[in-house]
Amino acid sequence: MMTDKRREVEELRGALGKLDQELLELLDRRAKLSKKVGQLRRSMPTGVISVPDRAMLAEIVARGSGDMPKESLEVIFRQIFASCLALEDDLIVAYNGLEGGFAHAAARSRFGASSTYVACESSALAIDEVTRKRAVYALVPYETRDDGPAQGTIAALAASDAKIVASFVTALNLHIANRTGNLADVERVYAIAKDAGRCHRFLTTELASAQVIDVKSPALAVQLAADDPKAAAIATEGTLVERGLELARRNIRDAGDDQIRWAIIGSRPSSRAGNDFTAIALSVHDKPGALHEVLSQFAERGVNLTRIQSRPTAGEAWNYLFFIEVEGHATDRPIVLALEDVRKLCKFLKVLGSYQV
Repeated sequence: MMTDKRREVEELRGALGKLDQELLELLDRRAKLSKKVGQLRRSMPTGVISVPDRAMLAEIVARGSGDMPKESLEVIFRQIFASCLALEDDLIVAYNGLEGGFAHAAARSRFGASSTYVACESSALAIDEVTRKRAVYALVPYETRDDGPAQGTIAALAASDAKIVASFVTALNLHIANRTGNLADVERVYAIAKDAGRCHRFLTTELASAQVIDVKSPALAVQLAADDPKAAAIATEGTLVERGLELARRNIRDAGDDQIRWAIIGSRPSSRAGNDFTAIALSVHDKPGALHEVLSQFAERGVNLTRIQSRPTAGEAWNYLFFIEVEGHATDRPIVLALEDVRKLCKFLKVLGSYQV
């Protein structure tokens, strides 16, 4: 005879099942509306393009009661936004990296699994896909904790008409997975050479007898492990679980978790959001006080400078390229006025884009 507590559990599970059905119906309704939005936008002369709205996501998460952890809500709604965005547009997204790698995983987290992804060997090539209109967006590394702004990305943007339209941060971590989720079953480990090197201590201590096999991409590593009962793969979590593998150990990088800031690149500038930052690349004349004169134009108009970095650049036009980030949108009046005077003082100046941080 069923006890009162067991009966209550069964009733609660039945209620959860009904809620799951309601959620499914609501998601289907949202998908239909997203498709309709896409149809209308494609018929508009301007062909307005959007990116996932961080402000909307933060507002939704803030309204939660607290029963569902905010971190979980953010993950759920970010995936909903990304999946529905892919229904609005036939998105082709270029990224700098390997299939199944960090950049690929970051792109999928923002644009959903159903978008089309193009792997590129460099930031310049990914941005060029946008410039040539072969991709709607490019996702490229923008800043790391150890190295600061990604010089290859800054240089490619300085030479392009494409713009940064959004930025976001993801964790850099690697996991190992196989078909059973048990490390004792692992005789072979598939991984790209760089990822195997990042996990050298784990491999030599936890899987010293396993053969480490170098492959050309994390996606291929996962595919091979999914077909081999004695093998495991090292990759990002999303890449591993999509092939049905079970995580055997999380966060196996020797250096632990790290973070990287990504830039989403589009063909047109972003609209003002209210909590924007603007990136600028410039070079100054070779004379005393030249950089100070440039920076004072922002200070005099109350524009907060949040970052500045320089790097040597080959070529006749300039010797050093300065990367500057200021608080505000490129269309804000103080920044517009500052840039008008800064342009007169520079040999080269380009606004790389405005975005939320």
